[in-house]
Amino acid sequence: MVEFSKLIEDLAKKKTDIDREIEEYLKSHFEGELLEMSEYALKDGKRLRGIILLLTSECFDGDMEKAYRLAVSAELGHAASLIHDDIIDKSTERRKRPTLWKKYGIDKAIILPHILISESLEIARSEGEEFLKIGLETWSKASMGEYLDMVSIDPRFSEKILYKKLIELKSGSLFSGAAQIGILTSKDGKNYQNDAMQYGNALGISYQIADDMIDYLNGKSEEGSQYLFTKYMEKELGSKPDIHVLMGFFIYNIFVEFEKIRKSILIEKSESLKLFPIFSILEIMKENGEMYKLVMPVLSNYFSP
Repeated sequence: MVEFSKLIEDLAKKKTDIDREIEEYLKSHFEGELLEMSEYALKDGKRLRGIILLLTSECFDGDMEKAYRLAVSAELGHAASLIHDDIIDKSTERRKRPTLWKKYGIDKAIILPHILISESLEIARSEGEEFLKIGLETWSKASMGEYLDMVSIDPRFSEKILYKKLIELKSGSLFSGAAQIGILTSKDGKNYQNDAMQYGNALGISYQIADDMIDYLNGKSEEGSQYLFTKYMEKELGSKPDIHVLMGFFIYNIFVEFEKIRKSILIEKSESLKLFPIFSILEIMKENGEMYKLVMPVLSNYFSP
């Protein structure tokens, strides 16, 4: 099995390569304040969606040059969704910097995502209609997830919105779309598209659960999916449960999704794709040292024989 150290080295290289591709794309398409805002919006991202796209392409000997161009498309779309997310949640900080709307004003922050998603879809269209189709489906689902995220704190709607359905649309769709696009850069990709969809969707849901858990533990304000997560958790555990009880609740929900990943043929064909879900979740959990120490030994060997 590929060790985590080797995986981390490979992911770091892929992230650096994606960063370079994004920088070159932005500088060749934008100028002035629009370039400045775009670079600000895309700075310091984890590039997880782009990396999943590259890993699934690599897994089936896909066209990696095409995959890198499409990784830029995925990251532009993701950046667009984050800008809108910050406006809706009234968040003033992201990645330890002022959010885009806070720095450049609400009007420009509303317009920029429309420009970025247009660019994202144009890249997909230029690479093939199948990529555009997935891009449009992904954006449609993510937009519906964003709407549900926005209205979830309204008592008139919150009781009708299921937490898992919200995060499947909000996060699962973005990971799933990236995984499918990566697969389709290979000749035999269509044979494994459903596997990629299942893998990405389950990973995206797991990732959002971990993100919402960290926000809960770190006492961040309850907005959107984190608000529903708190309601979902307290319904099962009561208010202010012990950290070990929380850990059990978290592990159970993560493993429900990991079992879906286990059924995907992708983890049989790629050791990196087998370890990537564990790596992604542990990276988020590092933001709370106590919980990280509890879940790390449980998660680390989950997909081992």
